[in-house]
Amino acid sequence: MRRRKLVLAIAALAVVLAACQKNDFNSDKDQSSELGVQLKALNSSFALPVNTTKSGAIAMDSITWDSAQMIVSTIKFEAELKSLSTGRDSIEVEYKWHGPQLVNLLDTNLTLGNFVLSPAIYDEIELKVSGDKEDAGDDPVFYLSGTYKSSTGSWPIAVEVWDDLSFKTEREDVEVTDEGIDITSEIHIYLDELMLNVEPEDLDNAQLSDGVILISREVNRSIYETIFGNLKRDCHAEYKYWGHKNKKDHHEHGDDDED
Repeated sequence: MRRRKLVLAIAALAVVLAACQKNDFNSDKDQSSELGVQLKALNSSFALPVNTTKSGAIAMDSITWDSAQMIVSTIKFEAELKSLSTGRDSIEVEYKWHGPQLVNLLDTNLTLGNFVLSPAIYDEIELKVSGDKEDAGDDPVFYLSGTYKSSTGSWPIAVEVWDDLSFKTEREDVEVTDEGIDITSEIHIYLDELMLNVEPEDLDNAQLSDGVILISREVNRSIYETIFGNLKRDCHAEYKYWGHKNKKDHHEHGDDDED
């Protein structure tokens, strides 16, 4: 089966599907497509400081992340589907995938979910990926580890997020016209943008824990709050539906919604 990609550019257990639907919804497996979700961490190596504008200066400081993980507790998919008979928003579809699953955000092949989509015009598609601290156990909900290099040396560095975390994005006017073509939706977490407003001096002066620059709520908290704020607000989410005319995207981030 072919697979197309629906990209959200803003991290194997049972799948639970709970659909709320009205008339005209065709769930025939032979006629439908499957939508899977991938979480990907991008830009794992970058210079510091991270700027939104280009600079001619040569950066002497850098970070390379070699591990990026997230506990995924749930993936919630909601869609509004145009009725085939009336053309109005008369059908609502909702699926929910349940973990928890520890996801390697550097793994480009892992796909979660596989929600069934019938060929149709979807007025709005919304995805919400949540990681809950109660599911993480002895592990952080979100974790990074790597190396920080400066002009004076290099140190191991790690970020630990023990708080609830979620990413949400939505798009209007998504058309699934082909039968039996799987679609992949990617949530992209830009690791360089997590370090916006973190200066090399902040890391140079950070407290070490057993020789590691550990950034968490308990250690180097001011740096942590900056990174956590970036993680909730600044991860881009943009859709590109291959094979169809590009349409205006709607982006939404953060974990301010409650189910």
